[in-house]
Amino acid sequence: MSKKWIIPVVCVLILFCFLNAVQGILLPFVLAFVLAYLLNPAVSWLGKRTGRTLASVLAVAFVLIMCILLSFLLLPILQTQISSFIGRVPLMADQLVGYLKKFVLWSRPEMSYQQIYHLSEATTQTTVSILKALGVGLNHVVSGGLAVVNVLALLFISPIILFYILKDLPKMKKKTQEALPHAYRGQIQSLAQELDKTLAGFLRGQSSVCVLLALYYACALTLVGLDLGVVIGITTGILSFIPYVGFLIGLVVSLILALVQSTGWSMILWVLGIFVVGNILEGYILTPNLVGRKVGLHPVWILFALLAGGAMFGFLGVLVAVPVAAVIGVLIRHLYAWYQNSKFYKGE
Repeated sequence: MSKKWIIPVVCVLILFCFLNAVQGILLPFVLAFVLAYLLNPAVSWLGKRTGRTLASVLAVAFVLIMCILLSFLLLPILQTQISSFIGRVPLMADQLVGYLKKFVLWSRPEMSYQQIYHLSEATTQTTVSILKALGVGLNHVVSGGLAVVNVLALLFISPIILFYILKDLPKMKKKTQEALPHAYRGQIQSLAQELDKTLAGFLRGQSSVCVLLALYYACALTLVGLDLGVVIGITTGILSFIPYVGFLIGLVVSLILALVQSTGWSMILWVLGIFVVGNILEGYILTPNLVGRKVGLHPVWILFALLAGGAMFGFLGVLVAVPVAAVIGVLIRHLYAWYQNSKFYKGE
């Protein structure tokens, strides 16, 4: 390896080890950087008229006001749905046990009624415990405990970080450009512009897709009468930021609830139809128009990035896996172009 590559490689390794050590406190910083990417164009436009500092204050105030309004609007609905779900747990458990009895009788006709009775009792107790734990856990997440701590941390720390990033972003860019070596400044600036365009376009486009999908799934699932329709719809929309994950989790959970909630096939078919339409809406209308090909990654590499990010940094790694993979993809394309123009490749 050439000596000029030793320092960059060592710096990257040190950065990776550092991020791995402090991954538990990175969420407010990641959230602030994402919001800064989303808000920077508006802040730049407003800053030319009012000053960068005031524009940054207004942007942070706008984000906080929107969060507070959404909390006042959504929390009562979420708590109502969760309380209703907890009250219907015994009926849903009986419904699920009925399905299991039919399945057992169909698959094992030689079992005695006593064996079926003991199996049903054990299944009923397990099902009730699982459903109650799910309902109580959701109620706890919405109304207290860990959620309050996490939300307070995000509400108090992320806005401060967001303000300083928005306020000092032009200075940060200028200082970074001044630190670049003169011989490679043009190439590095060109690469940085492409990275910025790719990452910012993906974040803004994918955020819009998530919001629209959350509205669609929440409204559609609620209209067909599915328990926790708003909770599942919003969660599905948010997790759609991670390709394939949001759709699959929302579909599986919705089908399970539809199975134990209804006595026929109508709700199950409605749920299937909602998610089929949602998948078509996401794949053929929203993503092509709002995100386009800004990521430019093959689905196999996206799945690899999700698994690798989760293995290295947990849930936070899964959240940032696709944007980081997009950045790495841009770097690899530039590295490959440099390789094709090298004397080694041309045999000189």
